Amino acid sequence: MRVLITLIFFVAGIGVIVGCSSIQPSPAAKIMEASHSLTACQKADLMWNDKIIPTIYSELPALTAPGVWDLFTLAKTSFTIRSLTNDSDELDVGHRKLVHAWGAEARFRFVSSKSVKGYTGIYESGSDCVIGRLSMATKPTKTTTVPALALKFFIFGHKSENLQIMNSTSGQKSHNFFEMPFSNIIPPPDSIAKRLMQKLFRKAAVAFGAKDPDPTHLTVEHLAKIQVDGTAVVSPKSPYRLIFKPTKVARAFMKDATADSDFRKNLARYPVGQAMYDVYALNEGESTDNLPASKLVGQLIPTTNIVASSYGDEKLNFQHNMEK
Repeated sequence: MRVLITLIFFVAGIGVIVGCSSIQPSPAAKIMEASHSLTACQKADLMWNDKIIPTIYSELPALTAPGVWDLFTLAKTSFTIRSLTNDSDELDVGHRKLVHAWGAEARFRFVSSKSVKGYTGIYESGSDCVIGRLSMATKPTKTTTVPALALKFFIFGHKSENLQIMNSTSGQKSHNFFEMPFSNIIPPPDSIAKRLMQKLFRKAAVAFGAKDPDPTHLTVEHLAKIQVDGTAVVSPKSPYRLIFKPTKVARAFMKDATADSDFRKNLARYPVGQAMYDVYALNEGESTDNLPASKLVGQLIPTTNIVASSYGDEKLNFQHNMEK
């Protein structure tokens, strides 16, 4: 029983790769896919104004943790692989988020730095048309939280490009959402139970055909291959790793957060227009220690209030990226 409980906790924290799946896209998802003629920001407007805002909770639902049956569902290759293949903006019909079930959304700008070091695509151009979801992988405990961030970059004439980042599957000994930096590459599992689950997720990645099936490593090359206007980059250049480092303002914002305070209520007070993350880009083999200004590729800035909605919790999908 102790091992089972440990496995459940681990599954809750391994949201870097886990998603929801099905073989039938929802009718609403088909509508979103039919909006390819819209500009990137028109697509973002559609999702924000017509789907997220109308479904803002009048009263926040209680935070819950994944159940025992969720563990067995997540262990199925057919289920987990769908998080890699579902490129729709919405979850499949009849499916729900088993991890990162509760979160809050905002619109963002990714402001590219002048020192992009030749990186192409969205790294070079930035984007004013981003919707992000800040979530917890599972219900926070008295001492530990497992925060994460997912970003959706809208593209003209093309599906959205997504990014999933977090600090670790083990979480942090703090209730400050901005305590630690996030990355697309996280530390390896630190226990036998977690390593067992990693093998299951690796199996799904292998079935998908991932070039690197390591569940703790999501790739970021896709963001270098396309412009916001839908133009494909002829010779893309991408970093190997991104580090989202909370700004000093962001880190101080929730420094007094406790287990008794709902992270969604705390996030709702975050100031619009205040930079939330400094984004650093690293090549393979470069150290994450003492990030120099020369590695700064941009900033992530919220352009709306952060809101919690049933659409975000029940339908909004962020594809997990692994290069084939």
